[in-house]
Amino acid sequence: MKNSSPFPMKSRIVLVFSLLLLFAGIYFGGSQILTEEQVVNESNPTAVSLSQGVPVNFVSQGDESASSGSDLVAKYTQLYGKYQVKVYANRKFSVFTNQEIEALRLEAEALDKLYSQMTLEERTKIKRAAFPFFKLEEGGKTIYKKAEDLTPAERSKLSC
Repeated sequence: MKNSSPFPMKSRIVLVFSLLLLFAGIYFGGSQILTEEQVVNESNPTAVSLSQGVPVNFVSQGDESASSGSDLVAKYTQLYGKYQVKVYANRKFSVFTNQEIEALRLEAEALDKLYSQMTLEERTKIKRAAFPFFKLEEGGKTIYKKAEDLTPAERSKLSC
């Protein structure tokens, strides 16, 4: 008896053609997205540093009263969303390096400064950014730990 294939020849051709189209679409579509991101990044230096994981000073150095309240709220919510994604994405399985934690701490401080510039009415509309790590000194070295990773002795030392 002839060794019969579970797929006829026509199905194999369709499968190969479909895979070629898929790979071509991913290749050309991905390069198009990449060039669009490059155009956006060139016009916005904050986006470049955020995509590279570099901490950004979100608070303007100029006259703080110049920007209106709704602009502050919009800017804060946008930056807060990006911060939350960095901090809580894949929370149970992610392991942050000390540099990443320090960058997140600087971003949290910048968000807190932006939050403090808002009026009480604007603050009620948004949620304040929280830094999810605790700073500990062990053996003359500064380390950061998540709240759920603290031992009872460390909790009593931090009074929490």
